[in-house]
Amino acid sequence: MASTLTIRTDDALRAALDERAQAEDKTVSELVREILDAALSRRSFGERVDHLRGRLQLRRSGLSAWPRQVRERNWRP
Repeated sequence: MASTLTIRTDDALRAALDERAQAEDKTVSELVREILDAALSRRSFGERVDHLRGRLQLRRSGLSAWPRQVRERNWRP
């Protein structure tokens, strides 16, 4: 059985929740349940990010453009 939880938020937080819920085509309640579930999850970091495995393709040879630019523009030696 579901229960009701009432919280108080400031206007900025409520607006951010409304905006994100609309962007994800969810109700604010659905969004808050997902956020709370993720925050209270006892799954290991590996379990939480396992769905990302194999999605990132890194070039093995040389530096890509942005790390090279960061290195060139970095004032530290």
